[in-house]
Formats: sequence, C-alpha cells, structure tokens
Amino acid sequence: MAQLPEEITTVFSLQRLLAIINEANSTGYTILEQYGETPEAITDFDLLQNTRDRAQTYYSRFSTLLLRIAESYPSASPAMLELLAQSIAEAQAIAPASVATIEEAKRDWNLS
Repeated sequence: MAQLPEEITTVFSLQRLLAIINEANSTGYTILEQYGETPEAITDFDLLQNTRDRAQTYYSRFSTLLLRIAESYPSASPAMLELLAQSIAEAQAIAPASVATIEEAKRDWNLS
C-alpha cells in the first residue's frame, strides 16, 4: 500500500461516519416503530435519511479513495492525496450538523 503522509491519516478517525449512518438509521426506525407514520414522523424520518445518505456518500468516497491509494505503490499521486484531504475536510464539516440533526430528532421524540 502506498504510504500516506502523517497528516492525511486522519481519514481513519473518520469512522465516525459509520456511527452517524448507524445512529440515523436506528433513530428513524425507532421513531417510526414507536409513533407510526404520522406527518411529523415522516418529516423527521426524511431528515434522518438525508443525514444517513450524506454520511454514506462520504464514507463511500473514502473507501474508494483508500482503495485507489492502496493500489498506487509506492506512493499516491499528489492529486489523489489532495482529493483525499478535500474529502476529509468536507466530511469533518458535515459531521457536526449530522450529529445535531440526529440529536434534535431524538429530543423531539423524547428518545434520549
């Protein structure tokens, strides 16, 4: 596998995206299971699904980039590393909003 510069290896800490995907799924499921398909529940379910989809898109991008980097021995191209750094920055930017959306849905439905 191509060696990643030390500052780029933060991609591995972005496994947080998996936690966001899981939490959005389970929260949406719990809301629909406990409260049914009311208009309010559907609205929050849609928000949670959008949150999950966004996190899933970034996770998929990381997986693809890491695979390409692994295939590029002995070192990854600067363009690929730049794309990875950009993807990390974007994912780090959306993560707090994603977590906030999930927490707000939990508060709205008293799910703590």
